[in-house]
Amino acid sequence: MLTDKETELIEQKLGHKMTPLENALFDAMWSEHISYKSSRKWFSYFNTEGDNVYLGIGEGAGLIEIGEGWLVGLGLESHNHPSAIDPFNGAATGIGGIIRDIISQGCHPIALLDSLHFGNPQTKHTQHLIEGVVRGISSYGNCVGIPTIGGEIEFHENFETNCLVNAMCVGIVHKDRVVRSRAQKADQLLILFGATTGRDGIGGVSFASEDLSSKSYEDRPAVQIGNPLIEKILIDAIKDLIDENLIAGLQDLGGGGLTCASSEMVTQVNLGVEIYLDNIPLREQGMKPWEIMISESQERMLAIVDENKMDKVIHILESHELEPRLVGKVINENEFKIISQERIIANIPVSFLVKGVPMIERSFTKPEEIPEETFPVIADNEELKTIALKILELPSNASKQWIYQQYDQTVQANTINQAGLNAAVIRIPQLQNKGIAISIDTNSSFCFLDPRSGSANSAAECLRNIVSTGATPIGLVDCLNFGNPEKPDSYWQFVEAVQGLGQFTHDFKIPVVGGNVSLYNETIDRDGKRLKINPTPVIGIVGEIEKLDHTLKNIIIQPNSSIYIIGNTNVDLCGTEVQKHFFNKLFGNPPDYNANAERKSMNTILQLHKENLILSCNDISQGGLFISIVEMILPSNYGVTLNLNNLPGDSTQLLEKLFSETGARYLIEIDSNRDIEVQTILQANNVVHGKIGEVSSMHTNLIIDEIIFEKLELLRRWEEGLTKYMI
Repeated sequence: MLTDKETELIEQKLGHKMTPLENALFDAMWSEHISYKSSRKWFSYFNTEGDNVYLGIGEGAGLIEIGEGWLVGLGLESHNHPSAIDPFNGAATGIGGIIRDIISQGCHPIALLDSLHFGNPQTKHTQHLIEGVVRGISSYGNCVGIPTIGGEIEFHENFETNCLVNAMCVGIVHKDRVVRSRAQKADQLLILFGATTGRDGIGGVSFASEDLSSKSYEDRPAVQIGNPLIEKILIDAIKDLIDENLIAGLQDLGGGGLTCASSEMVTQVNLGVEIYLDNIPLREQGMKPWEIMISESQERMLAIVDENKMDKVIHILESHELEPRLVGKVINENEFKIISQERIIANIPVSFLVKGVPMIERSFTKPEEIPEETFPVIADNEELKTIALKILELPSNASKQWIYQQYDQTVQANTINQAGLNAAVIRIPQLQNKGIAISIDTNSSFCFLDPRSGSANSAAECLRNIVSTGATPIGLVDCLNFGNPEKPDSYWQFVEAVQGLGQFTHDFKIPVVGGNVSLYNETIDRDGKRLKINPTPVIGIVGEIEKLDHTLKNIIIQPNSSIYIIGNTNVDLCGTEVQKHFFNKLFGNPPDYNANAERKSMNTILQLHKENLILSCNDISQGGLFISIVEMILPSNYGVTLNLNNLPGDSTQLLEKLFSETGARYLIEIDSNRDIEVQTILQANNVVHGKIGEVSSMHTNLIIDEIIFEKLELLRRWEEGLTKYMI
């Protein structure tokens, strides 16, 4: 909703009191969700440049060069508020929207990933949200024919009333086929095609720019309704248009509907636009002009077309039954003009509509620190074993197969590593034996305790997942999920997190090529109590794999091999899974972000991989060394014996060694016949390391010092951790 100050500014500029239509246009375009009026000033902290960046921040998708003229397109968006109110449609249309962002640049979509954050899975409310969100994602992605091949899911009480649903899409396009989301010159025509326009999604961006409350279910009309079958037709039709070189620009109708799509396409090139309101195909009777202009009905695209190509464009779109309509024209004047019944019903300076919103100077204050408590000393091996098994079956650590099995992960036949491994890996069929690794990650617990180091560590964890496949990171997108920016403590979390993520992007020279900000992820309950999410900067990274047949997995592959750890294990228990187990709350300082250690470990892993010296690899992150080694042995045919006396670092107790979440660490499996070669490289790189175990040819259990974990019990606990709440 527009503030009094914004309303006064607009009406002073227009010279009259706003009409309902004008009010709706500005309310949409000046909403937080579109204008980024609280956040945009901080984006300068990001590294956005790189030799391989073809198209960066500012359009539907970022594009990164990967060789021979081929580009990878990346997009990451939130659909949080809609999913909290209507989980199935909210999640489904989130998937549809991010796909359209990718195809608006001419990309063919090849992969989907998601980042999901929910409250306590034991509550009926959370179970309802999970079931609906997962079904929405699978229904849309499966129907449209794009594999959902990766993601993450977290459970924490602070997401109970504000679940997070972030969707990432990856596409591929040759640079000769790239389409921009902008007009080029006056007199070009605007062709709207796809689904018809209805009342679903009206006010969606305004809905996403305010806190939820007990009355939010009244906003269900702000949740869009998707149709994946039309989306599939859109993908095919757009390919035909691009192959025939028929479109000069393309934009999807997402937040703000036709208003946002048309105005942004002309503002970027200092032009204007006139909209022919009566030409827009409607599926509901009696829609008012303001409803038509800000409707967020799904599966609609807006193309910029030269007049001499319009007939061919119309013919192709009609052959796909996509109801194309001439709905506007690019003009030289700085005007956003709406025409109905041969009468101008709105005429607004388009640059003012798109860029006129004043940036808001908000105050920010660090929240009060939570008092620390002392961790217990656990020396008894049986008690340690009990703790380890309980941590293994925590829903955030346990198997996510209940979710992954609902996604079609192999459609298009290019999937190499499916969901559940470190990072998804997919073949680029246009490039011989070349592929990409993709991961999406965050650690909201670290960010709750220290947003700056927590966001950098979240990005570093995502990087480690990429590196663990043998891929070199080349580009990054983000989705910044935070609370109400009008509250100084929430805004402080946002500002700190942006600076931490920005530092990471400069430290590793990984460019940010796209992203999204989702604020107001707070709820005011019936008693007036403020409930906000953990600060959750979700990071998606893509990495380049030169030889697909040389891809690493985090699964033990041969007996009598050696297990090495790379990196120090320090006493880093705050913000970790073991802290949640003991105290059911977060306090203290999370692990430090150490760029030098991360870089040294990364470069060493990539060098060892290049020399064919790594059999399997897993990063160490959530749940510490224990969860990491369990993930390596459960899918394998072998057991492992570890001796943690050789573990480098400051940790002394076995509890610390097992569950510390110090960064910059990897577990690697090495052929024991090549130990000397490996150690030579490790010593030459001056990287901290230790040989801590071996793979057994005699048993399939996990033995850590004197504690024996039977593999069948591990598997049972791991598999039941989430499903016992969902089946």
